[in-house]
Amino acid sequence: MNESIHEWDTFLERNDKVEFVWLQFLSNTSSTLVRIIPRAKFSCMLKQEQLLSVPKCILHLLPEDRLAEGAIPSGHFHLRPDIRSAYCQAGSNGTRAVINFRYSLLIGYEVEVMFLRPKQEDGVVVDYEPINTQHSFTSMTPEDRTHMDLIEAVARALSTVGIALEQFHAEAGPGQWEFVLPPAEPLQAIDMLLRARETIMLVAQTFGLRATVYTQPFPEKPCNGSNIHISVNPRDSDPRSTKISPADVQKAESFFAGVMQHFPAVLAFALPSDISYQRIMTGIWSGGEYAAWGWQNKEVPFRRIDNIRFEMKLVDGLSNPYLVMCAILQAGMIGIQSNLPLLGGPCSIAPARLSAEERQALEITDRLPTTLDASLAALEADEYMKDPWRAIVSSYIAVKKGEAEFLRAMDDIERRNWLIARY
Repeated sequence: MNESIHEWDTFLERNDKVEFVWLQFLSNTSSTLVRIIPRAKFSCMLKQEQLLSVPKCILHLLPEDRLAEGAIPSGHFHLRPDIRSAYCQAGSNGTRAVINFRYSLLIGYEVEVMFLRPKQEDGVVVDYEPINTQHSFTSMTPEDRTHMDLIEAVARALSTVGIALEQFHAEAGPGQWEFVLPPAEPLQAIDMLLRARETIMLVAQTFGLRATVYTQPFPEKPCNGSNIHISVNPRDSDPRSTKISPADVQKAESFFAGVMQHFPAVLAFALPSDISYQRIMTGIWSGGEYAAWGWQNKEVPFRRIDNIRFEMKLVDGLSNPYLVMCAILQAGMIGIQSNLPLLGGPCSIAPARLSAEERQALEITDRLPTTLDASLAALEADEYMKDPWRAIVSSYIAVKKGEAEFLRAMDDIERRNWLIARY
């Protein structure tokens, strides 16, 4: 803990207004769980090497605080704060320090959100509408210009919490914008993603709006996503170096071959809700219906950008990014250890638009699950993916089945509003 104390003291020197520490971690339903501790008490905990004790049942919680089937209410576990993730929450005037816990490559995230205006009746939100509809991919319509104060406020707020945006632009959905985050090591990138989402939602709130990562707020319209750019770099090399050997390329290809081979199981984490599977579709640039890759092709799940860098497109904003990354790393390591060849491409168009013979020639053979139930079944059946973290996988599957049962009991409008209000 000595290093953590030093990092914490250094953080406080730069942020001397901190009064409260928000200790955050993500549940299996991707809900942000928070314990708030006064600054002095948290400093004391670090010095005494006291970890935060949390009831074990929290890993099995369903919506409305019900336990998943088979879970018991006893037991606890400890969480270790990662001081490197600390930042001052936007809008707190520097009084709140947020620190993430982690479920103990170079990756970058795209944050897609839709800005919505809540519609209320008798003080209760009954619906949401987009802030504008004269809006399209990378557009700047007269309607878009009226909302640039919001968009620029988001960019400024992200800068105040230490996020240097690569770029931001209009996306295809109504009221939808994309904010491209800089690359970082996996855990740092995920911490940054969560910090960005929180900040965007807080800024939107000051404008009387709701910023949501919910998959598809409006039927028949484009979806939100949480696309991940992944580079498999040589050990100890400069991540931005262009000096890549054939052996480096082979290792990267084996990594992504492993992810593709176990992709149905990975999707149980990456597409964690029934609505997530609206992304499994041809013609909407979300990744398509087959396990395949292609150079700069937006209609395959793995868009290859250079020899060692791919974009994984079938990731939903409702997912827990820590668990998604664990699944990707597990599948990728299987690929490297087995020296798997990269099959399923290169494909230059949507695989569904190829003939069966053309797909066979590219060795595109696996159609992706189209439902949450099918992905969870694939995860349950994939012993290689379950082996290192069986307890977590078992808990996750139970929670997801319970959550799905809870959400399926709602009608479409109630379920949509419930999810938009929370994600």
